Amino acid sequence: MKKIGSKIWVEDGFGGKKDGEMTDSLSGNIGKMFDIPLFSSDTDRVLSIIGEKLTSGTKKYWIATVNPEFVMGAEKDKDFKEILTSKTSLNVIDGIGLVWAREVEKGNNWFKVGMEVLRGEHKNQIASGADLILDLAKMAQEKGKKIFLLGGFGNRAEKTADFLRGKFGLEAKQIAWSEGEPNVSNKEVIEKINKFKPDILLVAYGMKKQEFWIGDNLKKLDVGLVMGVGRSFDYYSGELKRAPGWVRKMGMEWLFSLIKEPKRWRRQLALPRFVWKVLVK
Repeated sequence: MKKIGSKIWVEDGFGGKKDGEMTDSLSGNIGKMFDIPLFSSDTDRVLSIIGEKLTSGTKKYWIATVNPEFVMGAEKDKDFKEILTSKTSLNVIDGIGLVWAREVEKGNNWFKVGMEVLRGEHKNQIASGADLILDLAKMAQEKGKKIFLLGGFGNRAEKTADFLRGKFGLEAKQIAWSEGEPNVSNKEVIEKINKFKPDILLVAYGMKKQEFWIGDNLKKLDVGLVMGVGRSFDYYSGELKRAPGWVRKMGMEWLFSLIKEPKRWRRQLALPRFVWKVLVK
C-alpha cells in the first residue's frame, strides 16, 4: 500500500475486500477515500468490467455508485460504511467531488483542480448511476440479457422500463419491474425477481435504503449484477428533467437538481461538509 499525502486518498493495489470482488482484475486501480475503496479509472474501463461480468454470467456482483453524500453518510453510520468497505463488489465514483478530493490529495492546488472540473476535464472519471442505466440497457439489448427495475415510487419503474424498451429496442421478455415496498411486500418482490432471473437488477430506493436492502436480500436473490441507482428512475420516467449536457460535463448535475427541487437543500449540505473535511485534512 502506498500512501499519498495524509489519509484522504490512499492507493491500494488489491482493494482488500472481504465479501466482494474488488481484487484481481481491478489491481492497480483501487484507492481508498476515508477508508472506502473506490475504483479509480475512466468510465470505459468500468463499462469493460461490467460487460465482462455480464458475458461470463457472474452472479451477485454488487456495484455501488459512490458520491460525497455516501462518504459523509458512511462517516456517521458504521453499518453503512461496512457495506461499502466489505460487502460491495465494485465501488465506482459517481460525484465530481470525489475526483476533486483525490486530485487535491495528490498535491494539486484545490482551486486549480476546481477550475479543471468546471471545464469538464475530469468528466470521464465519473460513472454516474443515471448514465450507467443507459449503458446497461444497451448492453442487455446487445447481449440478450434481462433487466429488472425495482423501486422509484409509484409507476416510475414501469415508465422507465417503457423508456428503455423504446430507446434500445429491448423485447418485452427482457425487462420487468416492481414498485416495491410499501405497496408490494418484500416477499412478493423477491419472488417476482427470482421468477424473472434478471442478469441486471437496478434498485431505486434511495441512498442507504437501497444499499441496506441489497445487503439484507442479496443471498436470497437469483441475479447477476445488482446496482443501487438512487432517484434515477425519476429522469427516465419523465418525472424530473435531467441537467443539460454541458452541466453534466462539469459534474454539476446535483446543483441543477437542487435548483429544480430546493426542498432537497438539507441533503446537499453533505457536499460543503465533505469539501471542508478534505481541506482540513
